[in-house]
Amino acid sequence: MIPSRGVADAAACLLALAVGWGLSGWARRVCDSDSRWLRGWVVGALSALFSGTAILAAHSWWEMPAFWALGVFSGLLIASDLAVMRLPDPIMVWAYPVFFALLIITAAGLGEWGRLGRALLAGLALLVFYLVTALVFPNGMSLGDVKYAGILGAFLGWGSWLHVLWGALLAALLGGIVGVVLLATKRGDRTTEYAYGPMMAVGALVAGIWLR
Repeated sequence: MIPSRGVADAAACLLALAVGWGLSGWARRVCDSDSRWLRGWVVGALSALFSGTAILAAHSWWEMPAFWALGVFSGLLIASDLAVMRLPDPIMVWAYPVFFALLIITAAGLGEWGRLGRALLAGLALLVFYLVTALVFPNGMSLGDVKYAGILGAFLGWGSWLHVLWGALLAALLGGIVGVVLLATKRGDRTTEYAYGPMMAVGALVAGIWLR
């Protein structure tokens, strides 16, 4: 018997919480940090939040594993970004093959090879866009953000090019708001660096749900 979507979503969130919590020690070692952002319950909560949000964008059971994995890796990456201001390569090295392997399985299960092609192209396009932005504005974006853009671009591209556009725009908008708040509260100036990964993740997930 296939469980209801609500039950499956709840179970996926609980699983993400457990997996994120379990992998928090690895994240601390990778980041070489004991920041509060890398505590087990924090990483678990972020993984559950991002996974639960990502799977809301899924139209079918086939899509849920790939979206769930994206959420878990996003939880690890965002916790790391908030802790040490970078998106660690050791986590990214696992995120890419796992997510894209599951996306290929999704395409095979649904027979949606055209959507897979668009997702791959969108991932590459967003990665190149972020790379150019990082080269032009090196203080505002890191190479970790560039690599993360490839995964988020594929997630958004699976939906449509409109998803990609809005995901990028929302991330920029959120980043701008954070910059203004830092200036207004005198906690930074125009050269102050801050974690951009959270804005990227939130922008992509909001776009994924909004345009569902």
